[in-house]
Amino acid sequence: MTSIIDINCDLGEGMGSDAELLNIVTSANIACGAHAGDPQTMQHTLMLAKQRGVAAGAHPGYQDREGFGRRPHSLSDHAMVSLVQQQIESLAEMADAINYPLSHVRAHGALGNLTDADEKAATLLLDAMAQRPLALMTLTNSAAQRIAQQRHRPVVTQFFADRAYDDNGQLVARSKPDSVLHDEKEIVQRLLTALDRGILVTYTKREIPIAFDSICVHGDTPNALSLAEKIRKVLEDSGAKVRPFVEH
Repeated sequence: MTSIIDINCDLGEGMGSDAELLNIVTSANIACGAHAGDPQTMQHTLMLAKQRGVAAGAHPGYQDREGFGRRPHSLSDHAMVSLVQQQIESLAEMADAINYPLSHVRAHGALGNLTDADEKAATLLLDAMAQRPLALMTLTNSAAQRIAQQRHRPVVTQFFADRAYDDNGQLVARSKPDSVLHDEKEIVQRLLTALDRGILVTYTKREIPIAFDSICVHGDTPNALSLAEKIRKVLEDSGAKVRPFVEH
């Protein structure tokens, strides 16, 4: 079992449990107004994160509220960089105004899947981050991790507790059955196996190596609060220190 671990959650998406989740998680990926969120929600979530000492990050996505940012979109390179940069800057300026600077960026939904898998898209994501000294949160062994490391950008690798993985270590499309896990006992056991043995069982039942700095619980999962509570308890009971990957 790793001695130090972060728990992150996607917040500011209108799910109604943000305040409770911020008492459990140690990093927050805050929606920036494209796939979800608005200025008032962004400011409120930042304030709650500051009060609790939770690391705050930008969670940019496609401009697609109807599809919750989970549908692929075709954009020009310029449009992609502009879309992400505007979202990061809008949240970062709010964070600076309350003297609680952002710590990281994690792309949301279809944008996150694309930048995890495709080096060109990952390069555009890093271009959009160029104005801020922020860490990139991404999948282990992803295209985004490789590009970030080439640019000497800090990287936080994350593990999705409630999502199935393919044999390449990418997330299985949500359109496939059982791509989202709901059984809390199964989720916790899989997480412990990944932490203890560095092994993940994929969608096709293969075992692949896995290592990560942070555990993600999706804020829009119906049992997100209960799952986050169980994950934190089992980690602490196992002797792990649960804390943000960056200390304010």
